[in-house]
Amino acid sequence: MKLGLRNIRSLLHFCRDPHKKFRAVHVAGTNGKGSTSSMIAAALQSAGYRTGLYTSPHLVKFNERIRVNGEMISDSDLVRYAALLRPKIDALKATFFEATTAIAFRYFADKNVDFAVVETGLGGRLDATNVLVPEVSVITSISKDHTQQLGRLIRKIAFEKGGIIKRGRACVVGVKNKDALRELRKIAKHRHSQMITTDGVRSSGIASVHDNFQSANIATEDTSYQKIRIPLLGEYQIRNVETAVTTLEYLKAKGVVIPESAVRHGIEHVHKLTGIRGRFEILRHRPLVVLDVGHNPEAILATAASLRDFHYRKLLLVFGVMKDKDYKSMIRIIAGLKPNVFAVQPKMDRSLSAAVIADLFIEMKCEARSYEDMAEGIREALRTQEGNDLLLICGSHYVAGEALRVIQKTFRRKSA
Repeated sequence: MKLGLRNIRSLLHFCRDPHKKFRAVHVAGTNGKGSTSSMIAAALQSAGYRTGLYTSPHLVKFNERIRVNGEMISDSDLVRYAALLRPKIDALKATFFEATTAIAFRYFADKNVDFAVVETGLGGRLDATNVLVPEVSVITSISKDHTQQLGRLIRKIAFEKGGIIKRGRACVVGVKNKDALRELRKIAKHRHSQMITTDGVRSSGIASVHDNFQSANIATEDTSYQKIRIPLLGEYQIRNVETAVTTLEYLKAKGVVIPESAVRHGIEHVHKLTGIRGRFEILRHRPLVVLDVGHNPEAILATAASLRDFHYRKLLLVFGVMKDKDYKSMIRIIAGLKPNVFAVQPKMDRSLSAAVIADLFIEMKCEARSYEDMAEGIREALRTQEGNDLLLICGSHYVAGEALRVIQKTFRRKSA
């Protein structure tokens, strides 16, 4: 991993500085940035703007990372843009993410997008996406993750993520941690940036929870969204809606035409409009299978809290995690629910051994077994599940992606 902006600036200059040809919303945060980015993009698209969306990582197919009006970049376009940039990528020894970011920005410029909603890859200050001068920056949340790169203190992590705050450009902040807010306010003041918190949004909480969506009342100073349907489950998604709505209200105040109906339509149809997957997503109802990409302690806490809305006999858990995460805290949180664990291991160097995961759960009095073949572990969990059991798959985007592939094949075979 190589952080810094010199390479990306050279790559973008090589392809005529495409990032200067569209308006952008730049989103950072420990958790919630994918959901928040997708809701903002969906609302802008619903308001009639041609909208690019750049997120990472992907779950099943790389093309998911780069979308225009919800449509993934085609394989042929990926090949063409990679070939265009290849000489410069090789000369600079650019990283995978630097190359991907340059491809995305050139693609958005060539597709004449009105807006691009761009999610940071890691941190903010030295992230390859931080060449943007956006209409507004957004920081969703700050907690401990990627501590080897960003530091172990919340203040230090806030400093890195606050690096996306640009001089004279506003920043919307959904962050609640007081130490993080103090650091962000310091950065915003130094850069003469208006810092807008979500404190002005009044939420009555969840009005109702249904199988595939939750309903909530969200009110800003100017607009009230009564019983808005949010197809992303979990109480934490209300906070993401508040951040997305605050961002859209700021853009409206700056002259961007975004009708109330577009905000509502975008949020209510965010899956269809952006392709977002894996956010406490119900893959099957009977028996219940839930997929979540949560991959740090704060996200696992939110996932565990969301399970309270469901009734089940036994919790089955497919769990895999990267060894550079705070996996002991994650396991400690989820072990409190006493799951029957199927520990798995994605085929990559960063993966924590499935055997180590199983041993840690066993130490916490949970039944657990390990599977070096991740697909086999997922299939065994599906075979084991009975009618009143809930199967939760979480711990890593890589586990979620493999689970989607396996489950789609399994369900197709059963329906054939």
